[in-house]
Amino acid sequence: MSVAPERQALLRRALAARPARRLELEEHARAAILVPLLDAPDGPALLFTVRAPHLSRHAGQIAFPGGRVERGESELQAALRETHEEVGLALPASAVCGRLDDHPSPYGIVATPLVAWVPWPITLRLHAGEVTETFVVPLALLQALEPEVEARVTRGERRLLHRYTVGGRRIWGLTGNVVKDLLERLEALEVAA
Repeated sequence: MSVAPERQALLRRALAARPARRLELEEHARAAILVPLLDAPDGPALLFTVRAPHLSRHAGQIAFPGGRVERGESELQAALRETHEEVGLALPASAVCGRLDDHPSPYGIVATPLVAWVPWPITLRLHAGEVTETFVVPLALLQALEPEVEARVTRGERRLLHRYTVGGRRIWGLTGNVVKDLLERLEALEVAA
């Protein structure tokens, strides 16, 4: 019997245990990102992208797939569309197990992270104009790390940025904060279980 449905149900419980904080900030565009939680043979893992070096924003940075929510589109639709465009991963809406807190970007965007349970391995097709590579980090490895924390003031607001360094790669900023939010929710459920 596969444990995937049990893990997916546990993930849904962890995400539903605390309502996600929604931010409505004036003059901020909406964006949606997909946090691919992989059902990998060696245990759950996260899929990250490395953004193309020629992009005007976040060039070369580590991120989750995602982008702006277009007119008439929901955050769910945007996250699924962007994930398919960037890495060729076509997921049904039912793969999304819940959402995390909204996170502001210093570029005037509020991003809504949606967490999806993804069977793994799957062949990906990277859009070279947006993504140069992907890599996978076991969830257990991230859970064992204590992130570095940096305080920054952006647009007059003080923010804490979390940074995880894995294999020489720096997962930080908005992406690091999303990882921190996910790990805290999973940890809270384990303590309560």
